[in-house]
Amino acid sequence: MRFHFLLNPAAGKGEAPRLGARAAEAFREGGWDCTLYTTAGPGDGARYIRQELARRPGEEAVFFACGGDGTVREAAQGLRDQKGGILGILPCGSGNDLVKSFPGRDFGDLSAQLAGDVAPMDLIDFCGRTVVNLCNCGLDADVAHNMPLFRRWPGVSGSMAYKLSIPYTFFRPLGKRAVVRLDDGPEEERELLLLVCGNGQYYGGGFRGAPLARPDDGLLDVCMVPRLGRGKILGIIGRYQKGRHVWDEDLRALVTYRQAQRVEARFEGPVTLCADGETFLGDRLTARVLPGAVRLWRAAQAKHKV
Repeated sequence: MRFHFLLNPAAGKGEAPRLGARAAEAFREGGWDCTLYTTAGPGDGARYIRQELARRPGEEAVFFACGGDGTVREAAQGLRDQKGGILGILPCGSGNDLVKSFPGRDFGDLSAQLAGDVAPMDLIDFCGRTVVNLCNCGLDADVAHNMPLFRRWPGVSGSMAYKLSIPYTFFRPLGKRAVVRLDDGPEEERELLLLVCGNGQYYGGGFRGAPLARPDDGLLDVCMVPRLGRGKILGIIGRYQKGRHVWDEDLRALVTYRQAQRVEARFEGPVTLCADGETFLGDRLTARVLPGAVRLWRAAQAKHKV
């Protein structure tokens, strides 16, 4: 088996190439054949993966995405519908939210990576885009859209940029009328503040919007928050960040949380849509789960001390 390390030079404020090279050296010392590849820009990682799989048909290879969730998503896009490829994750981006949905597995621990195993993982098709972790629209997507304004500030991490973007976005128009349909159920008219479709649980550097999501259960976890006044938002945002809207009785009466395989929504006007942190505009969305669409190289489960 060959290991490829895809280095995103823009990830982790330039730290991804150094960390990726260190990981490759550890795998080489373990006797594995390793290749380092620095991506040249958007789409280049997916192109490289498809090229390498075509060059060696029938040979299995692990492609480590060395970066954040956006880098992982691009690697998954290259592996989607391909044979022989396995997705690896070396989290060294600004958010690294996907790996938080694998409790007890430290993807940043090279010893755990060396002892890893392979398991199927779901993906999401979101408006024709490949998503590994979570897609969303509304207030939180607007926050993600405005994050670059703060990410360039010295000393500001991805999670801090997200938190700074919240008050900046908070005083702009909030909420949109929508018609939502889950699977083959009825269409429902809603006034939405935000809508989340999760394969993983976390986004925005630690907001637990889909606290029951599992990346291998063949389901989307769908969270819908209605249009609220700003005072009400301030009253619940801390509990929402911690994922309490599934268990807190007051929030359960307010927030809709369901599981589905497909979600469709039409909005009264353009909204910000967000796929693993990448934002774009549209007035409708479709999200459908792709069960077991990729194989994932999982860092070994930590052993519990007795």
